[in-house]
Amino acid sequence: MSTGEPDGSAPVATAPDSTPAEAPTGALVERCGWSLVWLGVLIVGLDFWGAWTSWAGATVVAPLLVVAGVAGAAAVWWVRTPVTPVVRLTGLVGGLLAVAVPQGAGIHARQFYTTDSAAFDQVAARALVHGSDPYTTSMAPASNLLLSPWQYWSYTVDGGHVAHVSYPAGSFLMEAAAMVLGFHHAVTDWVDLGAWLVTGVLLYLMLPAAIRWVSVLVLLTPTYTHMFGSGGTDALFLPFLVLAVWRWDRFAVGRAADLTRWIGPVALGVACTIKQTPWFCVPFLVIGVWLESRQHDRDPWRVAAAYLGTVASAFVVINLPFIVWQPSAWARGSLLPLTQPLVADGQGVVTLALHGLTGGVLLPLLTAAGVVALVALLIAYVAWFPRMRRVWLFALPLVLLLPARSLSSYLLDCFPAALVAAVTVRPAADGHASPAPPSRRWAAAGVGTALAGVAVLVVVAFASAPLHLSVRGFRTTDQGLALNRVTVTVHNGSDRPEHPHFLVSISGNHPTGFWTTVDGRPVVLGPGSTDTVVLVAPHYTWSPTFGSYWLVEAYTTGPDALSTSPIQQWKLGTPQS
Repeated sequence: MSTGEPDGSAPVATAPDSTPAEAPTGALVERCGWSLVWLGVLIVGLDFWGAWTSWAGATVVAPLLVVAGVAGAAAVWWVRTPVTPVVRLTGLVGGLLAVAVPQGAGIHARQFYTTDSAAFDQVAARALVHGSDPYTTSMAPASNLLLSPWQYWSYTVDGGHVAHVSYPAGSFLMEAAAMVLGFHHAVTDWVDLGAWLVTGVLLYLMLPAAIRWVSVLVLLTPTYTHMFGSGGTDALFLPFLVLAVWRWDRFAVGRAADLTRWIGPVALGVACTIKQTPWFCVPFLVIGVWLESRQHDRDPWRVAAAYLGTVASAFVVINLPFIVWQPSAWARGSLLPLTQPLVADGQGVVTLALHGLTGGVLLPLLTAAGVVALVALLIAYVAWFPRMRRVWLFALPLVLLLPARSLSSYLLDCFPAALVAAVTVRPAADGHASPAPPSRRWAAAGVGTALAGVAVLVVVAFASAPLHLSVRGFRTTDQGLALNRVTVTVHNGSDRPEHPHFLVSISGNHPTGFWTTVDGRPVVLGPGSTDTVVLVAPHYTWSPTFGSYWLVEAYTTGPDALSTSPIQQWKLGTPQS
């Protein structure tokens, strides 16, 4: 019997809208993807089950999320095809509710912020609403918004902590707008949660229909939801960064009236007004537009200048009132991470020192290594542009692993935008903006040289700690529950006087304040000198748990350095002194 097909195969089935149905493999992948989405909703419901002690509504909402997760997963396999808009939109709504309701309930019940940046944003917004310059307003009231302020301060290597706004103006303007509209409780957390939900919707709209389930999986990722629902202020720039890299290569095509062409640089400028992290994306996008323009036979310098000018204009427009208000205060706050050294923290290479494996590190050399690594990535970006135009934003976090501040949020922020950038740039044509082989050989040599320089800087940094510390004893109180004093011997191995400031790192937690000497006097060590000091906890400090590791840290300035004692294990039966 004839099938009506030239090769004798069965006719291709069509969906009700007369468009060809997806291949079985594609449909199977999409069913599995949306099944994972509903599994995420189910897990959120199970985790939310015990939240009734904070919000009575959890007693009803948690079972509904569980039922929705089970029913949604079953429905994905019940329907004839998972490619209908109804199936996809239902999954998106389920994911949004699974994030918004539990995290919103947590924000509603929580009476304190869990990061100093979130508290600072609220204090700055309140100051602005009342007509004061946030950049000249003390952030001391933020201590009233933190349960235990010393656990959340951003400490500086000179023994203090950040006490003023440390971001550009966009970081608190949306909070100020929310306050004007009548919001007053945990304003920063509500705004950040809303920004994360908007990011999820943008991912859904920007990704191809067949893989939109990926956007909901990213939205449901626990690390993101917990971070952006409880103090993670980076969420605020993510919607703008996603818009900035969406079809970013179209800017070089022309058609000035095309909204998708201009929305990118404007969004990038806005993102740069919120945090410093998006600043690292600017050179890549400007150079990328330059290379794309050359490929389309347009003046690359004029096009790249127009792109950069649009980014700068958006940045200046938002910050200009504060620049005029008090230029020096604005500059001090906006550039603080680059000008005021903070104590080492994060999950990058600096952990080799923070965990006591190297005895310390010279912090400026790690910063220099990060700069050289950024140069290496830019060289590779230009030399292998046809492939790097999709890869660069995934690779950028590798650079952020090197500086002394390499918090996990810095490493995770790029992923949603990197996904959008990789999917929405046009496929590269053969020879697309690619240099000749001799140029690529020079580029490879440049990248190799830069990476060798990174390795040398890192090695020298870890070998240059000025002090040598050794723990001699400690004293506990409350039957060993609290660590009260630590005795440490300090030797100055450098050729200059050192004035160390001490921290005690317990179980790898965030620093909780500088310890002082028992007599309150500062420690000053001449070149080659040794001293034994008794350090007193700045507040009630829980002892390490049995079997865990801890150590003593000492920060010095000129140059900024971290020195650490060997790691100590807290053992059952250890003497109290």
